[in-house]
Amino acid sequence: MRTYLKLFLLSAATAGAAWLAGRTLVPDAVPVADIEQQPQWYLQLAFVLRSIELIGLGGMALVVISGVAVWRPNRSG
Repeated sequence: MRTYLKLFLLSAATAGAAWLAGRTLVPDAVPVADIEQQPQWYLQLAFVLRSIELIGLGGMALVVISGVAVWRPNRSG
């Protein structure tokens, strides 16, 4: 289970760092597509940081699901 904890903390750190960077670097930008004009640099940065944040959160969910899937059969048998 130590490996699962390391992966969970790595994913949490990735999501947290992206969240903190997004709030620090582009606090008022909302990553929404606008087809009328070229996107500004801060919107692109907000989109990339939000994507990294969601990847980290997804990684956390996958680690929890796989950890529970491994833990349950070992516990009952």
